[in-house]
Amino acid sequence: MGQLKLVRYFVLSLFCLDREFTRRLSYNGTENRMRPVCDKEALNAAKRDVEKLEMKSMPATVQMTAWPKETAVRILRPSVKGLYPESHGIVGNSMYDPSFDALFMLRGKEKLNHRWWGGQPIWITSVEQGVKAGTFFWPVTIPLERRVLTMLQWLSLPDAERPYVYAMHSEQTDAYGHKLGPESPEISNPLKEIDRVTGQLMDGLKQMNLHRCVNIIMVGDHGMEEAHCDRTEFLSSYMSNVDDIILIPGSLGRIRARFPNNSKCMWAKSIEATIFLICKKPDQHFKPYLKQQLPKRLHYANNRRIEEIHLMVERKWHVARKPPEGKRHPGKCGFSGDHGYDNKINSMQTIFFGYGPMFKFKTKIPPFENIELYNVMCDLLGLKPVPNNGTHGSLNHLLRNPVYKPSMPEEVSKPTSSGTVNAITDDLGCTCDEKNKVEELNLRLRQVIDDSKNLPYGRPAVMFQTKYTILHHSDYISGYSEALLMPLWTSYTVSKQVDVTVLPEALNTCLRPDARVPPPSSQSCTSYRANKQNSYEFLYPPQLSSSTDATYDALLITNTVPMYPAFKRVWTYFQKTLIKKYASERNGLNMVVGPIFDYDFDGLRDTEEKMKQYVSNSIPIPTHFFIVATSCLDYTQTVDSCTGPLSVFSFILPHRADNDESCNSWDDESKWVEDLMKMHTARVRDVEILTGLDFYRRTSQSYTDILSLKTYLHTYESEI
Repeated sequence: MGQLKLVRYFVLSLFCLDREFTRRLSYNGTENRMRPVCDKEALNAAKRDVEKLEMKSMPATVQMTAWPKETAVRILRPSVKGLYPESHGIVGNSMYDPSFDALFMLRGKEKLNHRWWGGQPIWITSVEQGVKAGTFFWPVTIPLERRVLTMLQWLSLPDAERPYVYAMHSEQTDAYGHKLGPESPEISNPLKEIDRVTGQLMDGLKQMNLHRCVNIIMVGDHGMEEAHCDRTEFLSSYMSNVDDIILIPGSLGRIRARFPNNSKCMWAKSIEATIFLICKKPDQHFKPYLKQQLPKRLHYANNRRIEEIHLMVERKWHVARKPPEGKRHPGKCGFSGDHGYDNKINSMQTIFFGYGPMFKFKTKIPPFENIELYNVMCDLLGLKPVPNNGTHGSLNHLLRNPVYKPSMPEEVSKPTSSGTVNAITDDLGCTCDEKNKVEELNLRLRQVIDDSKNLPYGRPAVMFQTKYTILHHSDYISGYSEALLMPLWTSYTVSKQVDVTVLPEALNTCLRPDARVPPPSSQSCTSYRANKQNSYEFLYPPQLSSSTDATYDALLITNTVPMYPAFKRVWTYFQKTLIKKYASERNGLNMVVGPIFDYDFDGLRDTEEKMKQYVSNSIPIPTHFFIVATSCLDYTQTVDSCTGPLSVFSFILPHRADNDESCNSWDDESKWVEDLMKMHTARVRDVEILTGLDFYRRTSQSYTDILSLKTYLHTYESEI
């Protein structure tokens, strides 16, 4: 990308923490996830005026903004509040609240009503804790030079009047980015203007002798992608009743019914409505989702203002309801760039700089989400953060002497013993060709097994009240829930040389009762046969078993979860093909897998009481399945002998009864499954929140390093 990839839409944060001067400064930021910047030309342009002050600095890092990134007001919220849009409530430039029966628009007066605005920005946190703040946002008629001069004048106020924290935003690069596009040579002019104004600010601080006591954060709102009105999908090409809908158009499409109370209107029934937009054309440039089916990493479902139907638009494209009836200026578009696309796309990410005495010197850090910045700002200011979506301490590696020291939480529920191995009195309707080996195979379940191989980073802790048992096996280990009748988690380790074998035909339908688990606490083969909509699948794949006897361990019914036949295509391809591929690439992997239950799609683990509201039978059907795959960052070290930092990639896969998300799902799994999984990449922290588990309880890494690992999102963008 061009220079705009680096310095786009920057918002600055300045904090002065030298209490001798009793001054604190701040310029504030955005909602991104940050990634290292490689465009040296633009990087040097942005750093030049700061470096001339000889301030200790960190190299530029990229941040990932919260999705969607199309709002002018919403883009600032995650950085300065630490909240996702679904949490702070500003979910778009235009939004309808059914409870208020009111419409929020940038050009309307309703936006001034406080009822729309949730959360607490850093400057309000400051004021409520006795720290005076000054903010300078969106005064578009005031030149940048005047804004900077005003802030410097505030610094000269008497002690009783002088703010401690300041915030300022520049909207120029955004305006020019939309108008010119990110690849335009002309975009360098507004970037130079930002650089010049930054130099004025730094010169002013130096003249006031504050340049060595100020901590500075410079961040961007979002990225920018090439876009043009000639690349627009019109819904009128897909449906005839576009007048029945209200579409928020552009780089993402949000759809709601124009007549929601009209039962005859198809669009009042969102599930039926999406069918008319799924995979209709081979060159379709958008994909429809119900909001509960959106990737969990987007955190964009748990708010009544978020429409039921979403169109994920392909980069560089727009979506609109129908073509304009007449063009006033044929051939002219009015814009050449836009944002609001999937936030894991490189062009949607933005920049982060940290300077000052509290920041480490010349330290490059991995990408992070901008919801983490609010906690850092509070630490710089000596404030106590209000509850937020960030993980406090995950960015401690930015700071020289972090003031907040996170500690590993105590486990809430300890596992019970697996009990005795009793004679099988109820076969649960299961059959398996091992009648002459039943006693011998059950005796294997009594063996004392060293779990360090399959739990190299410690046993996942259960952070909620429940009863569960640890089930040990030579090739895998599970935390089995009596309430769910299935494992909470299953962990196993595969080597680089892992073999995937073909099960003998006699074992293809084999399923064994587990003598350690009482029949009332187990699923049954009888219930599976009676259910025509669901089947079962194994969490630990029997095809990876190290021996014939170990294969029988993997065929226990306590190793199964209910699964839709359509989703089994995804799961079995992952088990039979992708595990071997990933283990070979990374010199072995530890895999932790299991079910997720989020029926109300609020992004949180459903309690047993909550599940009873949605589950009509005794066995709950998972809404998602999670995968956490960990290896050594240094691929020359094996997963079970790693002495350095860890590397992780995770998925939260929606458990759907169809594969409509992939338009080529009729094709071989090798053509679409991995792409589907990458779309649903996730942070380990997202998995923890949805499962109530806590990972990495026993490692050689510091706990703050583990928090950084948990909040990292593998975007797979380098592969595009």
